[in-house]
Amino acid sequence: MQQVIDRTLYDTDQAEQIARYAPLTDRGDFNYLIETLYKTADGEHFLHGEGGAATKWAEKISNQRTPSEEIQLMTDDEALDWCEERAIDGEIVVEEFGHLVET
Repeated sequence: MQQVIDRTLYDTDQAEQIARYAPLTDRGDFNYLIETLYKTADGEHFLHGEGGAATKWAEKISNQRTPSEEIQLMTDDEALDWCEERAIDGEIVVEEFGHLVET
């Protein structure tokens, strides 16, 4: 997916995938959810979120919620919080955010 935010192109095909959270991947389910954390070549983090009509990623069209996807920019602290909330493997977290993690 590509999305322009503040005149900058964010592209999931060009960025490095850091972690993925996908508890429900059946796209036919209203609750399907896939979130992937990426890092750009410039070191910026962004989240690609995709979800069914019952998720926060849904789009509202004519009073109906439909599946949708979006890119959301994240600070290092927000990305670390996302990792902690989704229990991303500790090795990945330390490798990516070691400067923010107390040991």
